[in-house]
This record gives sequence, structure tokens and C-alpha cells, in this order.
Amino acid sequence: MAALAFALGLGAGLAAAAAGFIWLLLPAAEAGTLGLGELLRGVLWFALAKALAVAIALLSGRLARLSGRLRGTEAVARERGLLLEEMSHRIRNDMQRLISLLQAQAGADPAAAPALLQAAGRIQVLGRVHRRLATRRNGGKVDSRAFLEGLVEDLGAALVPESGVALTAQAEAHPLPVAVAADLGLVVNELVTNALKYAFPHQRGGIVRVGFRRGGGEYSLTVADNGIGLAGERRAAAEGGSGMRLVQALAGQLGGRLELRGGEVGGTLCTLHFPVAAEHHPDAREAPAAERIEPPARDERRAAQGEG
Repeated sequence: MAALAFALGLGAGLAAAAAGFIWLLLPAAEAGTLGLGELLRGVLWFALAKALAVAIALLSGRLARLSGRLRGTEAVARERGLLLEEMSHRIRNDMQRLISLLQAQAGADPAAAPALLQAAGRIQVLGRVHRRLATRRNGGKVDSRAFLEGLVEDLGAALVPESGVALTAQAEAHPLPVAVAADLGLVVNELVTNALKYAFPHQRGGIVRVGFRRGGGEYSLTVADNGIGLAGERRAAAEGGSGMRLVQALAGQLGGRLELRGGEVGGTLCTLHFPVAAEHHPDAREAPAAERIEPPARDERRAAQGEG
């Protein structure tokens, strides 16, 4: 294709050059006055026209090659998109089959049921994270606000109706690599689940707030509650399983650190700090100071007497 375009362009240019050469010399030849000046002008015209013809041919060939590459790139992109969609669909189906298998096994083995159901719950979270990432990914990046607030909404629909605790999220918008967003999704699930399980015993009401922001060279993910306080939650979580060990492992994977402390007005504040990677977009937006997440106030101070 490129060779044909080059040949056509060169042929058209040479034809134009020859026509111009003849056009310049024909009047002088007919009058019998063809002199050295006319001959030089004709030769110069022919040389310029020939150079232009070569340039046109080269440009035509270049455009043809670029057009062919573009069509090939578009075809590869379409094929890749179809493959990713098919893979995503298969992953979701495999996760659902695994969840069903674990739940069935839990029903058949009461002794192992708690561990099996916990594993099934974590796979469900992976499914939520995968679905959110599949719909929010843009050029290999994930918008942190849309992803985290959507994930917290999913968790609220799945967990809060059973607990009666309010669950809210407020996240700044930053483009994150898919792998980082996936780890954050798992951390949010574990911290929110722990808060709902351990911070509000005996069907006690309260609030759990999830926040995400950037400050300087690091990101901060916060999960704050106004429950029974750090000592009580730590004791209950230690008795309950491996959730916090998983969070610590994910924090290390992100190159960050996890901080646990009591909230300023009670409850517990968990903060994951991790560095902003070099490939993050430099124009990430920070929320105004008034929007940043602080430990929640006690819910109408209803639980003041139950503080442990």
C-alpha cells in the first residue's frame, strides 16, 4: 500500500514537472527564439518540480504507512478490549462458583463454618472490588473518589441493614493505579467490617466514616467510628480473627504504615498512610479543608454510658 502510494505520488509529480517544462519551452521553440536564458529557466523549473514530486511521493507513502498502522492499532485495541471483557466475565463467574462452594461446605461442616464463611465473604469483597475496577478503569488508572465511595455504598447495602450503623464516605479524586486501588478496596473492607463487628456491640447505633485524601507526598485512608473505643475494639478484634493482620500486610504491600488511635471524642480512628507513587498524575485534586475527614462525633452521645 505504501509503495503504491509512493509510485502514484512520484508519477503525478513527474507528469506535472514534464508538463511545466514543455509549457515553458514551447512558445520559444515555436518562435525560433529559444535561448540560453529560456533553457536555464526550463531546466530550473523541471528540477524544482521534480524535487516537489519526490517530496509529495514521500509524504504520500508516509501517510499511507501511518494510516495502516492506525487501523492496525485500532483493531488490536478492539480485540484486547473484547479479551479483557471476556476474562472479566469469567473471573466473576469463577468467584461466584467458589463462594457457593464455600457456603455449601460451611453448611456441611459446622466446626469449620466460621472460617469458611469468612473466606466466602472476602471473596465477595474481591468480586465487588473487581466489578468497581472494571467499570471505573481509565487508561490504567482508577478514580479514587468514584471507586471508594462506590465500594462503601456496596458495603453499606450488604452490611449496614444488619447492624443499624450509618456508613458514609468522603474521598478526594485522584487517579490511582489499578493494583493500588485493589489493595485499598481490601483495606476498606476489612476496617469497615471490623468496625461494624466490634465497635457497636449489643445492636448499639453509631457512625462509621471512610475518608481518602492527599497531603504532600502521601495519601491517607481513614476509617473512623464512634463506638466503644480503641481498647474494646482491639480486644474484640484480637479474639475475632486475622482481619487486622491482613490490613497490616496490605499496608506493607503499599509501602505504607497503619496507625490506630482513639478518636478525639471517643471511638477509634484507623489511618493508612502510603506514599504517592511517581506515576500518579500531578494534577490530582485535593478537597477543601472543610471536607476532610475527622473522627466522627458521638452519635447524639447516645452511647456515652456504654464507653468501655
